[in-house]
Amino acid sequence: MAVHVFVGPSCPEPLVRQHHPDVVVHGPVRHGDLFPRMFAAGDVVVIVDGIYHHRLALRHKEILDALSRGVSVLGAASIGALRAAELDRSGMTGVGRIYGWYRDGVFDGDDAVSVAHGETGSLTGLNVPLVNLYTAVMTAQEAGVLTPEAVRDLMRHTEREYYPLRTRERILAVARERGQNAFADWYAEHLAADPAAFDQKRADALEALALAERLHSRAPQTTSPPSTTGRPRTGRLTGGTVATTARDWRTEYHRRWRNAFAPDDSALRHRVAYQQIFAEDFPDTWWEYLRRHTPAAPDGAARGLRDHVLHHLGPAAGDWYDDPAMRPRITALLCPLPDLTDPDEVKLLLRHESAEDRARVTEWLELTRRHLDAHPERSLTQISDATCARLLRLIRRVDTDAALLTQCARRGLPSLSRAALALRPFALGCLSSLKAPAPVGGEAHA
Repeated sequence: MAVHVFVGPSCPEPLVRQHHPDVVVHGPVRHGDLFPRMFAAGDVVVIVDGIYHHRLALRHKEILDALSRGVSVLGAASIGALRAAELDRSGMTGVGRIYGWYRDGVFDGDDAVSVAHGETGSLTGLNVPLVNLYTAVMTAQEAGVLTPEAVRDLMRHTEREYYPLRTRERILAVARERGQNAFADWYAEHLAADPAAFDQKRADALEALALAERLHSRAPQTTSPPSTTGRPRTGRLTGGTVATTARDWRTEYHRRWRNAFAPDDSALRHRVAYQQIFAEDFPDTWWEYLRRHTPAAPDGAARGLRDHVLHHLGPAAGDWYDDPAMRPRITALLCPLPDLTDPDEVKLLLRHESAEDRARVTEWLELTRRHLDAHPERSLTQISDATCARLLRLIRRVDTDAALLTQCARRGLPSLSRAALALRPFALGCLSSLKAPAPVGGEAHA
């Protein structure tokens, strides 16, 4: 068991290691980072900084997934405070003043904690986050330097600035423009004496790390620790358990993300996709998959595939189930996304995979990688759905999109766009195979 923290400009890594040398330090969190199995039951994860401007941000369901695996998740200071304010009723624990401000509606925009920084080096922030300025003006009000009206005026005018432009120099300029020269001098003097004088993000991050280490050092608990904001907590520490909600958050998108980021084998989803597209006997495998992995009823009761079909498609679908020739009607309408983190599902889906299949997957993925590295201006998204459909018709030896759609549905691909998504990483290798001479005594693989 370990304490992990995702940090960036809010609390630089050297500062974390100075105060908490045993913590596992990661860079700013981004989409997919909480799915890997390196985070196990009993671990504590502290989310401070994250990417959410030019890259895909951490999704809420990733946090819920970690909680469901027994991982305790704390949030503070930056995107961690945002996510905690949104998920404290679902088991995430918010820490610090900034979390409290978002929870109570003092701030509601991401820009209040946003910091522009480079992606390499020390990740030093280039602007003053609005929450740190708020700490400064509230301190100035308590010291009699600003009136409440002046506080509101300064915050309102600073909020109008695009967040990367909220530099220390610009804040001083805005203060002087608004006639608050005394505050400008006071603010500059305090920062000259201590650059972290009003750094609420840093203070909240260190508070969260201290709490995480205390939680990690003792047995899991199910009661909430004392509030770190001086007010009753909305959230509660659940020891890594997702609080019960009326709606199931395990959507197909959640499963897609798990399939992309969670498996130990990074090529696993491509291996399954290869079988779906190329293996001649995969329709039988898919039907067996449906038969064995029928979703449970809403009340949790187990039921067979036939009952599931009748429940969702009506009594007439019983004839479809009983007649193998009519089963494509079922697979066209009921096409769940497999869970590639389930060993039993993976074993079934890959039951006929050969060593040659795995070698070809590796070869074709490497061919695609080399091509994209050599042509950085290109991407797989430039291979259109229409182009993929033409190639799939050739592979499956059908003449129309309607016939192709039936073939795809029998293979667990419910639409041509989903089939195209599965095919794209193999498109270059497949085309190379089709252009190659047929081997002696047989046909080309595709």
